[in-house]
Amino acid sequence: MGFSCSSKSKKKKIETVIVNERSQPVQKKKKVNKYANLINNQNVIQKLKDFGQSNKETLILIETNYGNIKLKLYDDTPLHRANFIMLVKKGFYDSTLFYRVIRNFMIQGGNSDDQKMFKRIATIGNYKIPAEIRKNHIHKRGALAMAVQEQYYQDASKHDHSSSAYNFYIIQKGPISDKYMDKLEETYNITIPEKNRKVYRKFGGNPHLDNDYTVFGEVISGMNVVDKISAVITDDKNRPLKNVYLSMKVIK
Repeated sequence: MGFSCSSKSKKKKIETVIVNERSQPVQKKKKVNKYANLINNQNVIQKLKDFGQSNKETLILIETNYGNIKLKLYDDTPLHRANFIMLVKKGFYDSTLFYRVIRNFMIQGGNSDDQKMFKRIATIGNYKIPAEIRKNHIHKRGALAMAVQEQYYQDASKHDHSSSAYNFYIIQKGPISDKYMDKLEETYNITIPEKNRKVYRKFGGNPHLDNDYTVFGEVISGMNVVDKISAVITDDKNRPLKNVYLSMKVIK
């Protein structure tokens, strides 16, 4: 049997369909805030606390073409520990450089000439870490600390001790004498406690940096590698003439 439909009935059917379509509520697409997960100076404490609670690791391995350096991070500097673990897990430090090297002082890393570095930072955030300076963590040989934004205020009360989110350094200087420490006290108007002097006499370090930068870990093996890197030839800005690349991974 054939099927036929008049033009009138067709028109009515089409109108019904159109009305039904228009009666449906329009679903608006939700705008995704691409900046919502970025770390900034307002949310940095909570973000790092949350990350630190679910990421308890404290051991890091730095791999270089000069050998490996093993680091242990301190539990009593939780924001710095969490931040460093987070960056390592994100692969932030892979293919970065020890870009500032000063023999008998320290080696500094966390930067790169690669344009991808800016993209990495853009996906994490622009922020500083609140200072976690502890009297029991001094700048002894092998100490791991974060750099700060370089500021040259004459008024010490305006100096910001907050740490850079990305740039770290390792103390390399060997044992120092009381005469040398006396000179540091005079030059920097500081007092080096006797308990700290014992450490600096035996192991070395840079006591004039104490109380200005957060020490949040130390080298537990591979100081010979730190020494090798500290001895490379540099330009007048302490930049190695031949790039010293590094990568990192969490051990546990």
